[in-house]
Amino acid sequence: MRFYYISFFSLMLLGVIYAVGTGLLVWFGSWLRKRWKRAWIAMVPLFLLLYAAPVAEEFWIAWNFGQLCRKDAGIFITKTVEVEGFYDATRPTHAESRSKQAADDLDKGGYHFYEMVYPNYKGGPNQVVHLEKVHGEWTATVLDHPTARYHYRWPNSHTPVAHKIVKHSQSVVDTEAGEELGKEVSYGRDAPWFFIGLDRPVMLCPTATEAPLMKYGAIYRLTLKPESQTN
Repeated sequence: MRFYYISFFSLMLLGVIYAVGTGLLVWFGSWLRKRWKRAWIAMVPLFLLLYAAPVAEEFWIAWNFGQLCRKDAGIFITKTVEVEGFYDATRPTHAESRSKQAADDLDKGGYHFYEMVYPNYKGGPNQVVHLEKVHGEWTATVLDHPTARYHYRWPNSHTPVAHKIVKHSQSVVDTEAGEELGKEVSYGRDAPWFFIGLDRPVMLCPTATEAPLMKYGAIYRLTLKPESQTN
């Protein structure tokens, strides 16, 4: 199980619920015992319900979250290939000229070409921007469809998979062979109903200690090696 962060205010709220609930049940049990000698035996399920009900949701979320994190979360690489470039379905761009910073970022990547999503904000189908260096400058060409063989995708983003649990995943696919070269799967869980705090951060797995942060958001770098880095 993976329980949510402890909050002092949450513990206070639970304390009040338990104190008030216990007081009411004791009063009711005392009143009932005057009319029925076995009243306290009948009261046991009510006490169990009082103590279990407020935290039942947290135990349910924590159990499901722990199971998913243990069985499915992590970074999985099945194959590494050398490529000239790839299609990044997660990164929208435009067809105008590159700024110096944008061009430097492309150069640092080490690939010969990039293809990215060209969003159509008017409601039509999205297009693709093919970026390739021509005479020392990154030149953009607008295409209707990606031409790159390898695609970097986000199959899941905040996809609900259980009560207050969402799934995130990234993958690199060889569209020609129909093969997944690598994927990164993570899960996030929300706070239980009784959580009170200045913030309600989402708890994620894997954590930074379980998988180096340098790998997050860059699964394609673990599977798609630029040819310039291997020559």
